[in-house]
Amino acid sequence: MKNKILIVEDEFLMLSFLRQRTEKENFKVDIAIDGNQAIECIDKNKYDCILVDLMLPFVSGFELIAHIRANKQNKETPIIVLSALSTESTIIETLSIGANDFLKKPFALNVLLTKLKLLIGGHNLLRTA
Repeated sequence: MKNKILIVEDEFLMLSFLRQRTEKENFKVDIAIDGNQAIECIDKNKYDCILVDLMLPFVSGFELIAHIRANKQNKETPIIVLSALSTESTIIETLSIGANDFLKKPFALNVLLTKLKLLIGGHNLLRTA
C-alpha cells in the first residue's frame, strides 16, 4: 500500500515539481494550494506525512501546524516545513508548535525525499526505495 502524503504549497511550479517527484517515489499525493484547502484535506483524510509551506493564503503554515496537531486523525502525523522564512526564531517556533523537521527553500530534493521516507517508515522504507 502506498504511503499517503499531503503537499501544501501555493507556488504552482514548486507544487507541481514536488508532486511529480513524490509520485515517482511511489507516494499517493494530495495537494492543497492554500490553508483553507489544506484544512479540508486534513479534516477528511489520514496522512502518513504532511509537507507545509509557511507563507500560505488564508491560513498560515503556523496556524495549519496547530490545526494538524489538534486534529484527531492527524495529530501524530509527521510534518515537514518547507519555507524561505528561515530565521533561527522561525525554525524554533515551527518545531516548538509541532513540526518534525524544517527545510529551507531552496532545498535539495533528495534530502527532502530521504527525510520523508525516514519520518514515515524509518530506515526500512529507505532501504526498499
